[in-house]
Formats: sequence, C-alpha cells, structure tokens
Amino acid sequence: MKTIIVCTDFSHEAENATHYAASIAKENTYRIVLFNLQTVSIHALNAQASADFFYTQTLKNQKKLEDKATELTRLYSIKTEHHLASGNFIEELENCIQVHTCDFLVMGMAEKTLEQKLLGNTVTRAIHRIKKPILIVPSHIEYTGIRKILFAYDTHKNMTWSALNDIYYFINEFNAEVEVFNVNERLEDFAEVIHDIDLNSGYDMDDIKYSFKMIQSIEVIKAIEEEIKLTNPDLLTMVPYKYNLIESLFHRSKTAIMAYKNKIPLLSIPLNID
Repeated sequence: MKTIIVCTDFSHEAENATHYAASIAKENTYRIVLFNLQTVSIHALNAQASADFFYTQTLKNQKKLEDKATELTRLYSIKTEHHLASGNFIEELENCIQVHTCDFLVMGMAEKTLEQKLLGNTVTRAIHRIKKPILIVPSHIEYTGIRKILFAYDTHKNMTWSALNDIYYFINEFNAEVEVFNVNERLEDFAEVIHDIDLNSGYDMDDIKYSFKMIQSIEVIKAIEEEIKLTNPDLLTMVPYKYNLIESLFHRSKTAIMAYKNKIPLLSIPLNID
C-alpha cells in the first residue's frame, strides 16, 4: 500500500491539502500519515514555562492529531495514522519519511506574502531538501481527479532516472494524459531530449497519452502560466534545478516561484542527487 505524508498545522491551507490528499488516498487505496511539528510560542519561552506545561501541550496536540485521523478514516474510509514531532522541520520530516516508508508528500500553500517572498517558507525549503515527490496544493483547490498533467521544464541536462521514474509513476497511477512542455531560448535543445537514448529507452511510451510542445522564450514562468491557461491541466509537474552556491546568488528556483504563484496543484519531483 502506498503511503502519503500530509504536513499539517491545521491552518486553512493545510486542512484543504489534507482533504485533497484524502480524496487521492480513497481513489487509489493509499494510506495517509498526518505529520505535525509542534512549536512553542515565544511567550511560553519568555515565561520559561514548566515541563508540565510542555507535557500538557504535547498531549493536546497528540489528541488533535488523533481526532483528525479518526475524522479522515470516517469520511473517506481510508487508513490514517499520525506522527507528532518537535524540533527542526526538515530533519523531523525526513525522520517521518523513513519511519513510515513514504512514497510522496502533500503540503498546502498559502497566498503569497512579502515575508514568504523574501525568506521562503517550509514548502520551499522542503522542495529543495526532501528527496521525495511533493504535491503542493493551493488553498482554494478541491480534488476532482488528475486526468491531465503538464510537465514543464527548460532543460534536460539536470534530468535523472529517479526523477523520470517518479514522473512516469504518477502518469500511470492516475492514467493521465501528459503534455511535455519545454521552454528554452534555443529550440535545438529540446530535440536533444527526444533523441536522448539514455532518457527514453527505459519506457514504453505506447501505453500513455502524451504530447510535446516547444516554446522559444526567455520568460519561462510567463510561458508556463500561459500554457496552464491554454490547456487547463489538473496538475503541473516540475523538477527543481539544483544551483550551486554561486548560481544561487543570481537565480531563483522556478519551481519555488511556481509554488507561490500557481493556481493549480504543483508536483515537485526531486533530482535525488547529493
């Protein structure tokens, strides 16, 4: 049985993502694990709260997670578990993935704020550090099925077998049609992908519905947004490029930008390269 980890802090966007994930789980007979990282308010820290206070808060958070798991099991007839943690978000999430043998994660995305734009948030940190596919759900989207996937990228040089395996899995799992959408300054670069034996030899393309589209443009984000409006896909899939230290000073992750701006769910596929 496949396992989805749903990150929740019980906010509006997290609750919406939880029900989105539960709908997927019901449709595909998946198991859900609710992950919650309990935090301590600055006021409690300043007041030097007692150990009894923290213990009581942990019990309350545990009960809240248990109640949510019970609710999802009742509403969707799915197997639901929970995982309460405290500490560093990424480290604890990675531990949860190992303990529960997760296949992919689901996270909610709130409306973009200036603070998020400048500092990032847990979603953008997870995109670049967690080595599992992450499905990011905008707060206004309800699950209605995944029938068409837009796979957008601007270069194939960072593509790996592990990333392609994840993409191919989602296409097959949901029996979806996929459009491979390439945005590049040079159209010649896309031809390299079509004829790349290493990237294509492992897949039988006859068993899926797919199409290719090439756009010559230096405005990658704008081109993707226009293609979403034109084709109305249920899911956007991207593979975040791994910039080195120098590159990161001049480039912003297009996947992270789309996570903020996107109007449809975004599936971020990790490269799994150390």
